[in-house]
Amino acid sequence: MSARTHVSAFVLASALATAAVPAVAQSASSESANSYDADFFARSQPSSAYDMIQLVPGFRLQEGNAELRGYSGSGGNVLIDGRRPASKEDTLEDLLKRIPARSVDHIELIRSSAAGYDMQGYALLANVVRKKGSRLSGRLEGEYANFRHGYDAPRIAGELNLRSGDRTLDLQGALYRVIDDEHGFGSRNRYAPDGSPLRLTDYRQAEGTSYKELSGAYSQPLAGGSFRASGLFKDSRMFADIEHAIYFPADRLILGTERKHMRATEGELRWDRPIAASSRIDLLAIRRDTRIRATDTSLDAADSEISNEASDAAETILRGVFRRKGALLSIEMGAEGTINTLDSHVALTENDVAVPLPAADMRVEEKRAELFAAGTWHLSSALNVETGLRFDASRLKQSGDSSLVKSLSYLKPHLLATWAASRRDQLRLLIEREVGQLDFADFVSEASLTSGTVTAGNRDLEPDSLWRAELAWEHHVGAGSIVLTGRHEWVRDVVDRIAFVSPEGMFDSVGNIGNGSRSEFQIDANLPLDGFGLSGVTIKGSGLFRRSRVTDPQTGVKRRISDDAPVEATASFTHDLPRLHLRWGVNYAFQTVETEFKVGEVQRDRLSDRVDAFVEYKPDARWTIRVFGKNLTDSPAVRSRQIYTGLRGSSALNYREERILRSGRYFGINLQRTFGGS
Repeated sequence: MSARTHVSAFVLASALATAAVPAVAQSASSESANSYDADFFARSQPSSAYDMIQLVPGFRLQEGNAELRGYSGSGGNVLIDGRRPASKEDTLEDLLKRIPARSVDHIELIRSSAAGYDMQGYALLANVVRKKGSRLSGRLEGEYANFRHGYDAPRIAGELNLRSGDRTLDLQGALYRVIDDEHGFGSRNRYAPDGSPLRLTDYRQAEGTSYKELSGAYSQPLAGGSFRASGLFKDSRMFADIEHAIYFPADRLILGTERKHMRATEGELRWDRPIAASSRIDLLAIRRDTRIRATDTSLDAADSEISNEASDAAETILRGVFRRKGALLSIEMGAEGTINTLDSHVALTENDVAVPLPAADMRVEEKRAELFAAGTWHLSSALNVETGLRFDASRLKQSGDSSLVKSLSYLKPHLLATWAASRRDQLRLLIEREVGQLDFADFVSEASLTSGTVTAGNRDLEPDSLWRAELAWEHHVGAGSIVLTGRHEWVRDVVDRIAFVSPEGMFDSVGNIGNGSRSEFQIDANLPLDGFGLSGVTIKGSGLFRRSRVTDPQTGVKRRISDDAPVEATASFTHDLPRLHLRWGVNYAFQTVETEFKVGEVQRDRLSDRVDAFVEYKPDARWTIRVFGKNLTDSPAVRSRQIYTGLRGSSALNYREERILRSGRYFGINLQRTFGGS
């Protein structure tokens, strides 16, 4: 996106911010929470809680990081009936899409822990509160989409919800396939440094994943509090069929496959209980097991390669929290303990001969403990200050091809000041320290036959840490909002790519490369245009502009941190026509570019600008028929690789490879039917 586009978008947003747009009905609010009832969302004819969340002024859905071990920080910024979903296998988007809009009573926008909720570092939380009462309700869904390379993406899903007073039973199941539309058909060519072709190839990589899911949850009153038990089973099978049809300098056919079977189970027990009128305790236990078996193959007339991976991971979490709400001070304190294990084995063979890899067989055990406390001071009706401190201690033990015992401990302070400058404006200042987690997968070697690279495991990896300062301005425009956010991060022990030397040779590896920095500016706009005479029209936009700097260990020159995209931006237009029971819209995703600086290679992935569209028809309150078209611009996914003869920075460029793939435009239909309830 050009600088001119950035300026134009900002000017448009500023003009809309000053326009008088009539507000939609909003229910009661307080200094720590706003409540939006069903009437607030009626103009947009939402089908699910996900559609409603997208319309809450000032709120932006954040999924959290499911890869984090433990409970703290892994969840997103949405609660359902006052509880944060514990599952790491389900995204918030998927969970919210399962909740029919007609079963939502209201949505609370929580602005402070003084409201009695665990904010987990977020400035805002959205709480989706469902209707109560004795009723049986549910939803059935069917979907089908077809791709030009012959693969289809069917989906069958259903939910059943039974509520009887304070007892609830929720069941969900789904069978579906997702096709990766960033792969497909195209070319994968190699060029010499002077630009002359070295290898020209017609390339195909059709890729997707089939899923089976089953989950259930039951809750009831118990011992003066509320008890909830839930479980999940998820089975996924990823496939990729790869074909290199080389036609220059000589005909050659290379066939490859990638297969990955993952099976995950989760179980959760939770009990919370009020203590007196203003205090509450919350106890949580979670167990999660993940099993992965993967095989990659590459075969031509002369050579064969096979890579195998087997890993078994387990996570057990125990957590307890105490909260007390006061007129001047609200406090929260608690503890969390986690035990994590990973057993991993990687093997690579070439022409039936085993290739030695560093850290191919590894077992990692981790015991973590976290203590935390936070207090929110209500200094006035317009000003709240929240301060907190977390102490995180862990002990890692590695065994197998290498042995290591490592103990880590960190203090993580946090300060959030919120000032309601006016009825329509709020300012938020955040200062905090964040410490990353070591990814167990980085301890184990990985071989990619598709790219022809081996990444060595690194047992000496240290977690990165950062100090973050962030200032946000939230401005309400009638029923919409504009949020401007600026942040800067001072990063220590940046995790990037380093050279790893072992008896087996020199490999690319994940490692620490020194200190760096990251600056970001973000704009989020949600603007209904009823005040301009465009009834039912809403435009939304989100733009994140990022600049990061770190010293490259190979060249000694400043560059961005690997995989930090300079721009991430989307814009959407929706038009609701209630009299016709219609809703349609267009979404535009701006081009993104991510660059990875490996030891002997620079890899750049570019996704071009893309347009999706949909038309939704509701013949009655229970039926929703949605027709959609995606990637209407047939935008390519381009991967450029600069391969050096040795270490990048001290070696000459060997060749340049460019892969251009298109999945094509594709269309589909989604049918949903709700039943029961009111």
